[in-house]
Amino acid sequence: MSLMNTVTKMAIGFAVAKGMQAVNQRGGIGALMQDLQGAATSQAGSAGGMGGLGDLLGQLSGAGGGASGGLGDMLGQLTGSGSGGQSASAGGLAGIGGLLGGLAGARGGAAASQLEALLDQDNPSQEPDEDEMAQLMLRAMLYAARADGDIDPQEKAKLLEAFEGSGPEEMETVSKILRETADPTAIADATPKGVETQVYTMSLNAISPDNRAEAEYLHTLAQRLGLSPSTVNQLHDSLAVPRIYQ
Repeated sequence: MSLMNTVTKMAIGFAVAKGMQAVNQRGGIGALMQDLQGAATSQAGSAGGMGGLGDLLGQLSGAGGGASGGLGDMLGQLTGSGSGGQSASAGGLAGIGGLLGGLAGARGGAAASQLEALLDQDNPSQEPDEDEMAQLMLRAMLYAARADGDIDPQEKAKLLEAFEGSGPEEMETVSKILRETADPTAIADATPKGVETQVYTMSLNAISPDNRAEAEYLHTLAQRLGLSPSTVNQLHDSLAVPRIYQ
């Protein structure tokens, strides 16, 4: 199982954990799966070195499809037809944008339709290395989840589901990240130019800024990434989470 597969599973797990009420209001897990499949299909034909969202989800269904319930079944349902999801080939950052856009739509964000445009506004001229980008996205989520000092039981349960099917190398990478200090400045400094909005949105997907520590973490991250308060507010609206700027 690749690191990008783990990123995808973890992103879905955090979205479900943090946005379950919105997901339920919009028709439950089935609707979330349809939104994600639509995001993958809409990106079909876009080439890139990191592989497509549809390809990732197709691989994940094989890794997690044997489990009963949980993320394994969710991913299996998405690609069970063997057509739409598995044949899509949204490459690289477009795949990450499609994933986040689909999750935003499922969570009921007020500006979900604009999220991919925000994510694409500053893409780098060259596709980043797949493993480096995967590790960055994992760090972004896991640092944000610990912004208030710890990962709560609900988050831990979703993380365990995300790790199902991961190999020793992926597990070691995640364990190493969990031993690091959750420092927003470190994440920002490690972010290549052109992927700032992706890193912030992936962080935001793993957090609900309902306390001071989380809000301060996101504020520092946004400042260090050079994101304007207006852009940050639009990203928060897209994922249906409280704004940190008024």
